[in-house]
Amino acid sequence: MVIFMKKVTLEHIAKDLNVSKNTVSKALRGMPGVSEILRKRIIDLARETGYIKSGTQQSGLDERAVNIILICRKSYFNETTFWSQVFYGIWDFSGQNNISIRTITIENTADELSAVAVTSNSVYDGCIIVGSIREELLEKIAEAKKPVVVIDCYSNEVECDYINSANGRGIYKALKYLYDKNHRKIGFINNIEGAYSFTQRYEAFVRYMGHFGLAVDERFVWKDAVYIDTKYYKEKISALRHLAEFPTAWICVNDNTAMAFYNALTELGIRVPEDISIIGFDNIASIYTPFLTTIDVPQKAMGKKAMQQLLLRIQHPEEPCVSIQMNTSLVERDSVRALDNSDS
Repeated sequence: MVIFMKKVTLEHIAKDLNVSKNTVSKALRGMPGVSEILRKRIIDLARETGYIKSGTQQSGLDERAVNIILICRKSYFNETTFWSQVFYGIWDFSGQNNISIRTITIENTADELSAVAVTSNSVYDGCIIVGSIREELLEKIAEAKKPVVVIDCYSNEVECDYINSANGRGIYKALKYLYDKNHRKIGFINNIEGAYSFTQRYEAFVRYMGHFGLAVDERFVWKDAVYIDTKYYKEKISALRHLAEFPTAWICVNDNTAMAFYNALTELGIRVPEDISIIGFDNIASIYTPFLTTIDVPQKAMGKKAMQQLLLRIQHPEEPCVSIQMNTSLVERDSVRALDNSDS
């Protein structure tokens, strides 16, 4: 048996039992896919090492597990980059702080009705919502008068706590980086998914282009791009590439969009960064070549911060609600080149 001297994490437990971190997470959250024998071994080790605290006071709350409802799209659990890190931050913090989480997934109207029924009739301490959610559904969940924290979404209508990345600041950093490398013709690729953060990034692009004295050419603001399929991008590029105003650099709303754009350019024989420079957003595409210059979003920290805020809200429900923006930072890799003044 390994004796842990430092703060115990999911990785420690997984390594000691020779299982994956995901298996440990499932076992501790009571999710299916783990045998009862293995689940017991994981829980016993978590208690033995102090990962699950019992019989101790938690952040001023009663000496019992805090019961939380987590609501998100089912598809988020199949995503291995952005959302998986947000969940890791949530589950790691919950394991360290005696928090029990019940997960409800929403993909259709029936799921939403079930979520409203659970949040209206169950005994729980607070609710954490991950990702996009319809405003009407958020309003109904908030009617239960329980503490609610929302990650990566926002509503002007619903009074609760929100945790988001600093999308505007990230776009500013991307534009300044390109401007300092003499790029003056800059395009923007949005995504048809229309997530809250995507809207924030697009609006920031328009705002900060003006700040740098650069014109936004609507021909090179693509608002309905898709993931993976390169057909959309190849058609756009082929129709506009001959124009003298075609951008020398592009900011993409996230890394998945950036990589689809990059693949289309490659198929058309256009080189990155020699011919076109690209900046992504989210910092989830470091495995690709060329290594993508991007804006880092602290996904794990967002999950942890949301849980911290939820515990604070449970303890102090009278405090004003907050909207927290987690800082973003530029990660410089190999997908942007500096231009001579004559090239810009």
